[in-house]
Amino acid sequence: MKKLILILAIGSIGILGSCESSTYDEIGGYVDNPSFEKNIKPLFDSQCTTCHFQGNTSEGNYTELFDYETIRQSVEYGSTIRDIDTTKTMPKGGAPLSKAKIKLILQWKNTGFQP
Repeated sequence: MKKLILILAIGSIGILGSCESSTYDEIGGYVDNPSFEKNIKPLFDSQCTTCHFQGNTSEGNYTELFDYETIRQSVEYGSTIRDIDTTKTMPKGGAPLSKAKIKLILQWKNTGFQP
């Protein structure tokens, strides 16, 4: 009986020790085919439009990020990915975007900017 308990204990430790740990923030929210309306616009509305709203004339020369076309162009041709992922300078004054949110934006780009 002691031998069986020892074998089960060692097996459990081996199984638990071999699992890779990831936080929900790293893996959560993944979407195979994200769309602008369902996935991207809500993310930009909550993370970016406090500064990047239409008609912002405050100091800082903010790019407007308020609709499909302005956001698509910024992701495709602008510095959005660099600023949120590489340099982590956006969102300004806020916490960096999670890996899951960055992956979502990249997936939207990689699947052809679905509306």
